[in-house]
Amino acid sequence: MNRTESQNQIRKIILIANLIAVSVIFSYFDKLISQAAFWFIPTTKIGIANIVILLAVYKFDFKETLIMVLIKVILSGLMIGGLISFIISLVASITSFIGMFLAHRYLKNIASPISISVIGGFLHIIAQLVVVDLLYNIGDAILYYGAILIFVSLITSIIIGAVSFKLLDFLDKTENS
Repeated sequence: MNRTESQNQIRKIILIANLIAVSVIFSYFDKLISQAAFWFIPTTKIGIANIVILLAVYKFDFKETLIMVLIKVILSGLMIGGLISFIISLVASITSFIGMFLAHRYLKNIASPISISVIGGFLHIIAQLVVVDLLYNIGDAILYYGAILIFVSLITSIIIGAVSFKLLDFLDKTENS
């Protein structure tokens, strides 16, 4: 590896580290904002940190983005959650990431960041519901609560996707100028 390649690799690592930090900060504020906005639906989160993950799906490879997801989940879990919420978040985040990554890879010519965000949000909720049901054996009640979460997730995922779409457009313009 020559000096230029080495410098580019260091820049990329610094960028990824900064994006992880932003996603953790977003996770913290997401919890605060979501508790105020959705006080009537416990456990609901807007998913602001997913802006960073969605950008990473578009800008980095699978391994780099997976590392970002894992570090974000670990750091956020240490800051704002307990063991059970960490497990739920870990499974849901990995499931969501894989779904978004595959959708981007195989549907990039027909799917926008908004559609990919909706896919990720839907998979995130489904994974959470499966883990909660496996841990607590809640039964049919989880289906009703899940329907509410999926509806809210659809709305927030569209917003997250639209913000990501604008950011990706901005990044593409700055990279090309």
